[in-house]
Amino acid sequence: MKKLLLPLLLCGALGAEPHKHHHHHHDFSDIPRWVEAFEESSREAWQKPAAVVDYLQLKPGQVVADVGASSGYFSRPLAKAVGPSGWVFAVDIEPGFFAPMHKLAAQQGIHNLATILATASSSNLPPASTDLIFICDTWHHIENRPSYLEHLKACLRPGGRIAVVDFFDDRDIPVGPKKEERLSPQSVSAEFQKAGLKVEQNLTLLPYQYIVVGQL
Repeated sequence: MKKLLLPLLLCGALGAEPHKHHHHHHDFSDIPRWVEAFEESSREAWQKPAAVVDYLQLKPGQVVADVGASSGYFSRPLAKAVGPSGWVFAVDIEPGFFAPMHKLAAQQGIHNLATILATASSSNLPPASTDLIFICDTWHHIENRPSYLEHLKACLRPGGRIAVVDFFDDRDIPVGPKKEERLSPQSVSAEFQKAGLKVEQNLTLLPYQYIVVGQL
């Protein structure tokens, strides 16, 4: 795994410029520009963050990790779902996102969000700390997924879950990576099952993406 981040709007506000970079090597030197792209209002129509968070059925007081959080687009609704007695760990390997992430959260009165600086091989989440690890638009970037999945499992509490939201590999869609860079929901489910997780799929909630949830 070289990056936990990816441009979510490759055909949107940023136009074609991100295609200059290999999908594992995006240039995040212009953080304000990327934050604007990640927070683009048109994203809500296809990403449906409220519907995704509702599907996950979080409970007040739970702890969630948003791995590859970037601007905190999902970290904020996740933090609202677990309430002030819960916590969200916003995990990323690019520390430049942390200040704007906290600013956006504070603007919405969200204060139960903590940032964690990850490395290429570790989320740096504490062991047995998390009820749900949420990974949106990022799983296909992780290179040694079996090893990383074992690492994530060790960060879960008993009965904890890992939820992957990623792009369908067999559809022509206006956002996301090239088809050859995507993973099918079947392959993600197989990875989870091989790791000993109980798997649930949702292939209909989102127009461009699937949800795969694995539970201990």
